[in-house]
Order: sequence, then C-alpha cells, then structure tokens
Amino acid sequence: TDPPTSGAEQVAGYTFLCKVMGMDEQTAGNLASGTFVALSILLWTASYIFRVATKDMTYAKQLQNYEDAVIAKRLEELADEEVEALLDEIDKDSK
Repeated sequence: TDPPTSGAEQVAGYTFLCKVMGMDEQTAGNLASGTFVALSILLWTASYIFRVATKDMTYAKQLQNYEDAVIAKRLEELADEEVEALLDEIDKDSK
C-alpha cells in the first residue's frame, strides 16, 4: 500500500523505513518521530553548551552591562584631576 500523505508522515525517513526497510507504518512512524525528537534535543543541548562556553547567555550579558554601567557612573563622579591621574596611569601601563 501507499504510505499515508498527511503532514508529518511526508518525512523522507518515514518513507525510507516503510518501503526500503519493510517496517509497518506504526513502527516506522514511531521510529521517525523518536529520531526527530532525539536529534532536536541533541542539537538544542549542543547549542546551549556552545552559548555557555562563549558566555553568550542572558545572565552574562546582563552582568556585563551592569558592571559597565557601574564603572561609567563611578567615572562620572570622579573629579577631573582624578580622571587625568587614572588616564596617565593607564597610559604608563600600556607602554
């Protein structure tokens, strides 16, 4: 018989399992769906680990923005002489 032609059952893996491997439709559908879910979970997990490793997470970005804002606020509150002294010190360290 021809495989059903409704939405999710149009997957190439489903057709392969039914026709080439000789599986019944129920088993092929379950296997195709399970494989899709497993691969989706693996890809999501890999992307999550990558984002953690590169510190591309929401919390890390928020923390960096907060630290930048605190430093900018402290710099605003310094007197001009203190800012000049800091810039001179940075200049000496960079040489």
